[in-house]
Amino acid sequence: MTDNSANQKKARGELAQHAFETAGRVQLLAEHMEIVGWRIDGYSTDQLKELANLLRGTAIRAALASDDATIVSMVMGKPMKKLDPDENG
Repeated sequence: MTDNSANQKKARGELAQHAFETAGRVQLLAEHMEIVGWRIDGYSTDQLKELANLLRGTAIRAALASDDATIVSMVMGKPMKKLDPDENG
């Protein structure tokens, strides 16, 4: 694996982590705003929840592209193991 390829995979893993954490925070923000009846100017709580869903999707795609089983496991919420095609062939 080239250094550039390894750097890209690491960057995708970092993106996955940030998107996953941000999605959780945005979802929590939307829920709290809904409880107190507030909204961000121009954005409904439903739009914030949709943003959280989009960020979760981004996190999953970036985690899978990172080729890092630990990050994939974190984002997917369950233990994942990378399968080596050479072991099963």
